Amino acid sequence: MNQSNQDKAKGWQNKVEGGTVYQGDIRIYNSPTGQLYSSPPNNIPYRGVANFVGRNEKLVELHKKLLQNDNAAILAVAGMGGMGKTELATQYAQRNKVNYPGGLCWLDARKLDLAAEIVEFAKFYMKLEVPRTLLTSQEQAKWCWHNWQPQTGLVLVVLDNVDDVTNWENSRQVLPTDNRFCILMTTRLRNLGSTVQQITLNELSPNDALNLLTALLGENDRRVQREPQTAANLCKWLGYLPLGLQLVGAYLAEDPNLSLTEILQQLPAQQKSQLEAVFELSWQQLDSITQRVGELLSLFAPDIIPWQIVESVSQQLNWAKVDVDEARKQLYKRHLIQSVAEGESCYKIHPLIREFLQGKQVESKIANELQQAISTIFVEIAKTIPDSLTIEHIKSVQLAIPHLAEVAQNLTAAVQDEDLIYIFVGLGRFYEEQGLYALAESWCQQCLSTVQTRLGEEHPNVATSFNNLGAIYQSQGRDDQAEPLYQQALALRKRLLGEEHPSVATSLACLANIYSSQGRYDQAEPLYLQALELRKRLLGEANPSVATSLNNLALLYEFQGRYDQAEPLFLQALELNKRLLGDAHPSVATNLNNLASLYKSQGRYDQAEPLFLQALELNKRLLGEAHPHVATSLNNLANLYNSQRRYDQAEPLYLQALEIRQQVFGVNHPNTVTVRENLENLQAQMSANRKVKNNANNNSLWEKFLGLFE
Repeated sequence: MNQSNQDKAKGWQNKVEGGTVYQGDIRIYNSPTGQLYSSPPNNIPYRGVANFVGRNEKLVELHKKLLQNDNAAILAVAGMGGMGKTELATQYAQRNKVNYPGGLCWLDARKLDLAAEIVEFAKFYMKLEVPRTLLTSQEQAKWCWHNWQPQTGLVLVVLDNVDDVTNWENSRQVLPTDNRFCILMTTRLRNLGSTVQQITLNELSPNDALNLLTALLGENDRRVQREPQTAANLCKWLGYLPLGLQLVGAYLAEDPNLSLTEILQQLPAQQKSQLEAVFELSWQQLDSITQRVGELLSLFAPDIIPWQIVESVSQQLNWAKVDVDEARKQLYKRHLIQSVAEGESCYKIHPLIREFLQGKQVESKIANELQQAISTIFVEIAKTIPDSLTIEHIKSVQLAIPHLAEVAQNLTAAVQDEDLIYIFVGLGRFYEEQGLYALAESWCQQCLSTVQTRLGEEHPNVATSFNNLGAIYQSQGRDDQAEPLYQQALALRKRLLGEEHPSVATSLACLANIYSSQGRYDQAEPLYLQALELRKRLLGEANPSVATSLNNLALLYEFQGRYDQAEPLFLQALELNKRLLGDAHPSVATNLNNLASLYKSQGRYDQAEPLFLQALELNKRLLGEAHPHVATSLNNLANLYNSQRRYDQAEPLYLQALEIRQQVFGVNHPNTVTVRENLENLQAQMSANRKVKNNANNNSLWEKFLGLFE
């Protein structure tokens, strides 16, 4: 039997050799923060309240049960809303980090795709690249658990807000099963099965409730001492619920002259449940602008809310910044929002409070204005997500992605027809560029169905949706599914937009990419030429799309051995992208790599090497050390050194490229096999050279020995 947990606790796209992918093409109809975390990973989103009362015995029980099992421990903290389940999990995680040297992963079961949350955690907190051959979210999540970094030490996984059976059924499919992982769940459900232990979190004891109320009012406040029986009655009326006590405590702290008798008299008049009455009491004390801000916050996803985005929406509504800042302070003082550890300018809302605020938003006279304003801002954010995502791009939008998904799921009615596609395109790009094809495909499919329903079959954005979905399939090597979508997009665009339109050029280029990757060069070349000519005429010579066409046509010529025709096109593409995009851009790295590959093919090694080195440095800086483009650069530079018999320099580069590709693509993917074969051939050559050298040395010694007798 395995050692128990308790015992343990003690103790994108570049040309590649052997296959080609293409610099990204335009896929849209024409048109906060920090550094990567170091190990052990830890993303606890809450600071924890200062006044934590009456739950110490539960913390001890929780710790004991989590660490006593041989198999992966799943422990559920169950109780009704407002009991403090999330707070108990927060306090436990904050106080016991030392017992989990493998790290801590906090997940929210309410999110649309829990597997995606796991993959994003692995990417941002452990710098892992999920293999692109794993096409389902479930496969990707399991891979993340199996490749967890650091490789040793217990790991605490907190799964918050498992509040319905569907959440639980979806969650259990992607949870880790190894006994290294201790899983702490918060839930309103009971009896989740024999594999789940359970701790029931009930209301506070009367004494603990009084202690919490006293602490919330502050050490200098004497109201509980002056009105002990009223204080006890108030705690009883609140059901001894921590959330209700916190809200009432915040309310009382705002008005030192308000007696406990007075507030107790106000509460029953609300004719609601305890928490609803407390929410309503707090709500009535807010000024109108603070109420409007609360209504706005209810439209965000149940996730971390960057206040900078709230301010952007408020500007759209012409609200004064000073008023919005004051509203934030009032909401925070009254415990209606919580500050999170991600930063001082990020907040979360308790699920029950969010439900209450959503009700107020629905009844609001400006509900439509709020929905349109938030949708407008997230459309603009979606438009900023480029085809080629760098590390900085990802970090700048990752906190906005859950809210962008919320708009896509629940607020599309507030989005203008002409903007509808951007929301889905942004989400698709965000996931596609990270190799999360299952998620990207889902958003592209939802985009297609949404625009078809809303705009009709005969609309340019339907053609764009066909094209985007085809691109996802092509990225996964599913050319047989991609080609008919590209053809549908091309035919629809020609019919709706005419032959002379940039989007027609996009469809021609995408279809040509399919043909070229399949070796159907005679079919690809005329399409590339048409796309290039169209883009030059319609967009002008100085346009990134023209650079893309030049690059892809040059690749086609190189594959055919037409080097004299390829080189000037590569040079034009490089010069154009540098001028338009700047020297530090993924497309520039692509151009450098492709030009260097051409020079290598011609034996012009002294010209190829500096370009390969520039591409490698640029890809590392922009995309991260473990990105597939970095593996391509390493492999191509190693090939160059191999051709020059600089074996000692080539071998470590092949090893690095192999490690990245095995991690990203898997062991048997053609890209991985190519690097492995390159490495094996190199090592065989090095071994043969050593044998020849040893034989030569031995012969030399033998000759010297014989010379002694002459």
